[in-house]
Parts: sequence; structure tokens; C-alpha cells
Amino acid sequence: MKNTLKGYKDHKFANILDNISNVDITHNINFEVYKNFTKRLGNLEVNLTTQKEFLTKIGIKERAEIISKNLNFLEKADIYYRLKRLIGEKEMGNLFKVMFIKNKKNKFQLGF
Repeated sequence: MKNTLKGYKDHKFANILDNISNVDITHNINFEVYKNFTKRLGNLEVNLTTQKEFLTKIGIKERAEIISKNLNFLEKADIYYRLKRLIGEKEMGNLFKVMFIKNKKNKFQLGF
């Protein structure tokens, strides 16, 4: 887990200390460590999926359709550009992951 804290500005790597309030910060997480830890606790279930799969299952495409219904072409294009960025396989869709840890008795499954 070396050098995993990263900053981004304008879709490029940025030094997080150069402009603290205007840089997005991300961190690479070792999901296997969390999975192993939760297994030791015994009564927990771990669900791991891609950002694309998670957002698609909770209806991001349908939401984009709803909010863009009465917009002009440029506004619709902006929404779909942002949607592509969030769920595109070569964009954030496969790069980012979503992990949900819950009690095994809990039946909640939204997005997983």
C-alpha cells in the first residue's frame, strides 16, 4: 500500500498540497484486507462490485433520462458526457469499486 493517496485536478494527477481546496483526493484501497478482516468477524457479508455495475443497478441511466427530458441538446450532451465518465468501462466505471459490508441477516441488496 505504497503511494496510494493521489490528487486529481482537471482529469490529471495533481499534488494534493499545491491547491488543497481544489484537488480531488482518492486512495487505492486493498479490498482483500477488508474482506479478510470481515471474514474473521464471522457474521458479516462482503459485496464488491464495479462503480458501473453499482450505479447501473440503482438506476443512473434512467435518472439521466428523466433529468434530461426537457433540456436542450447541449445540456443533454453534458449529462451524457458525465454519465459516460461515471460508468464507462474505460473511464471510472471499472476503475472504481463499491464495497458493501453488512450483517448476514440483513437482506438489503440495492446495487449489488
